[in-house]
Amino acid sequence: MKKLIAVLLSFVVLGSVFVFNVNAVQIGDYEVEYNDEGIVITSYSGTLADLEIPETLNGFKVVGIGEEAFRNSALKSVYLPDTLKSISDSAFADSKNLRSVKLGSSLESIGTTAFYNCVKLTSEIRFPDSLRKIGESAFENCWDMTYAVIPAEVEEIGYCAFGYYYDTDSADKKYYDFQRSDFKIFGYENTAADGYCKEHKFEFYDLNMGYNGASYNGMDFLLTSDGSAELTDYNDASADLKIPETVNGYIVKSIGDYALFASSIENVDIPKTVEKIGKWAFESCDNLKSIKVPPTVKTVMEGALGYYYEDGFNRPYLDFKICGAPNSGAKEYADIYDFEFEDVYTTFVKLKKSSGSVYVKGSIKINSEIKNGIGKTKYKSSDKSIASVSSSGVVTGKKAGKAKITVANNGVKKTFTVTVKNPKLNKTKVNIKAGRIYALKIIGQVGKAAFASSNSSIVKVNASSGKFKGLRNGKAVISVKTNGIKLKCKVRVRV
Repeated sequence: MKKLIAVLLSFVVLGSVFVFNVNAVQIGDYEVEYNDEGIVITSYSGTLADLEIPETLNGFKVVGIGEEAFRNSALKSVYLPDTLKSISDSAFADSKNLRSVKLGSSLESIGTTAFYNCVKLTSEIRFPDSLRKIGESAFENCWDMTYAVIPAEVEEIGYCAFGYYYDTDSADKKYYDFQRSDFKIFGYENTAADGYCKEHKFEFYDLNMGYNGASYNGMDFLLTSDGSAELTDYNDASADLKIPETVNGYIVKSIGDYALFASSIENVDIPKTVEKIGKWAFESCDNLKSIKVPPTVKTVMEGALGYYYEDGFNRPYLDFKICGAPNSGAKEYADIYDFEFEDVYTTFVKLKKSSGSVYVKGSIKINSEIKNGIGKTKYKSSDKSIASVSSSGVVTGKKAGKAKITVANNGVKKTFTVTVKNPKLNKTKVNIKAGRIYALKIIGQVGKAAFASSNSSIVKVNASSGKFKGLRNGKAVISVKTNGIKLKCKVRVRV
């Protein structure tokens, strides 16, 4: 009480009297309440975007953040003191600019919807070992938060605390909680985190595997400090195994010793991030008859592929086939251990035709067959003023002439020669008797054409069809604009 009275008296300064009540006291930018342990912050009127809350205010420990104390705030980051024990319901809810939160080492509880709809809050938030309870929807609608690491000491995790968003259902327009497919939870077996994942069917990553261990689709990985991951075990009965390129942001670069030993896989997809396959990695995979090894794999260790263990000996499968690239670790391994090898990575580019023609403004498609291509096939014209080519191999004539189109994939090239022609009229001179009709035709026309007569009293022409009629004795010129080019036909009319 003596401290409380001292605090209240401090609001009388140089004859100025501040109005207060015992339930809410203003200390600087903070409105606070007192309890038996210290101060609970109930609101904040400051303008700081990056806020560090002190451990004490007026000599009292800051032990709590009250309900809605920072709701809808403009905070970008907040540093909470080590004296803090509780964050109450909706304390930071709807703070849509909040990206970073540092939790104190004494925090025991996080209330319901405490950080609800903090859409920019990242996964960098770290929960202290002192934490015991995380309330319902505490981190719901936190879209930039993709995973959480939960200490073993946490005893209670509320409904939808992690990995959920709140939205309307398209059918009935009512709001529901929807589970995110991209959210990951790291924790320890037989803890609240494990139970939460089982209840909500989230993937669970057991930290007991070692520092930065992870599991994914029945696969266990060791995550290393250099940002790489090694597949260490496979515990699933699925016949088709797809090894991911990354696990929790770590690049999968190796398959460890005995990682797939005696598994039931029939097919395996090894990503092009993998550089090494360890000793006896696929030993005794009886259903695996062949394997495709990407050219990125430079090292294939002893017995990694095509072996089984029987009666104390490592024996080769006689019908095992290794598919890969020449001058690769897979090819070297196949040669050393005398396995059948198939080149499935050398790129071949084949053109159905090596040349073709097109009229100005017309188009022609290059028909190509790419085998074992890598990435997109690229097309390039030797003279874009004569012929351009699209990313899909469509050649468009620009002006009369010849150009070469290069078709390339993975360093392999083929050339297509295109001849661009100007359109032309079927006749450039016509003699016609008065009263007779003649039709001009455009060879190589692209798009619409417009015909015109230089003297319509002598020759009358249909502007769109090119049909003309001689009217009286004399000469006229019929011109037509087509494909961006002007063509002419001289007409002489005789009576």
